[in-house]
Amino acid sequence: MPEGDGEMKAKGLIEESMTTLATAVPDLEFTGERIVPGKTAENLFREHEERYVFAGQHVSGKDVLDVACGTGVGTAFLREAGARKVWGLDIDPDAIAFAKARYAECEFAQSDATALCLSDGSVDVVVSFETLEHLQDQRKFLLECRRVLRPGGMLICSTPNAAVYQWYGTNPFHVREHTAHEFVSLLSDYFVDLCLFSQRERVYPLFILRRVVSRSLDRLKLKGQVMRILGMNVPPQAMRGKFSANAANLTRNVRPDKGTWMKQATYLIAICRKNYN
Repeated sequence: MPEGDGEMKAKGLIEESMTTLATAVPDLEFTGERIVPGKTAENLFREHEERYVFAGQHVSGKDVLDVACGTGVGTAFLREAGARKVWGLDIDPDAIAFAKARYAECEFAQSDATALCLSDGSVDVVVSFETLEHLQDQRKFLLECRRVLRPGGMLICSTPNAAVYQWYGTNPFHVREHTAHEFVSLLSDYFVDLCLFSQRERVYPLFILRRVVSRSLDRLKLKGQVMRILGMNVPPQAMRGKFSANAANLTRNVRPDKGTWMKQATYLIAICRKNYN
């Protein structure tokens, strides 16, 4: 199919799946699993911001798809980072209504991550952060990402590191989390030239010790008291509504993964490509 026809088909599929544009920005609840501008604490907001700033280095002049875009704050950042065109897809109709009302420079539509409403070979880059662990059929999701990419196109994908997250207890929103080895193995079945990055690296033995102490204090209902004594109660910060345009220093927490047991990433970020064949 000629490239122009493919773009027209993709546009048609997007238009078919779009819900009515909201006349005002909806008021969304913060659930902890998606960023809501103005309602998300700085530490969580910054973690998402770091990932999108990292991805923004790879989108200039390209057609980009943001899968599981949520409220669209990251999708809008990718457009500001120089993407030629950006689509944002999410299964949640309320999040899509919010994104459409707030970020008119991007196109948004409701879509399942395992059945993307774009035509084959219609984008240069697929970005999907903290999506994989939510899905029952993770392989179908990766096949869909590969399908919509042009030959040589790039997938930028993140997921929490199971080696770290197991110490936080069970997340009811997550179906399956992966270790670094499992993450690389899964992606390598569908993509080539994979590079793995660590976000928010931790000294693993020290991290485990802190989690054990924290759990013990929680059980004894002493954690709040100890934090007050140590002066660790930090006053709440103003909640931001936009990712930073001046973000040169934000990628310092994202670095090539060295694969050592002593240092474990809180989040794993992979960059890989669709084969040209």
